[in-house]
Amino acid sequence: MTYAFIAMLLSFTSCSDDHDHGCEECHIAWIPVGSTVEVQGELGEFCDDALEDVEANGYNLAEQIILGTDTIPAGQYAAGDVHCGEHSH
Repeated sequence: MTYAFIAMLLSFTSCSDDHDHGCEECHIAWIPVGSTVEVQGELGEFCDDALEDVEANGYNLAEQIILGTDTIPAGQYAAGDVHCGEHSH
């Protein structure tokens, strides 16, 4: 009985820990026309289903991102152009 209680307690703890780790910071990796240097436009934090969606389907950037002299234009970016968490380059 004691072992069953401990197992049940640990399973509840594990579920709450998994939820806390379902978020990652993401960015678009973009190489401006005429350049060979990649720039990164930060998109912010995505969690759970939104994180899975952006990693699988890409991201629709509604407004351009200006980074000094470089601009990442608005538009749809493929999943390969969006990098999140430890997947970033």
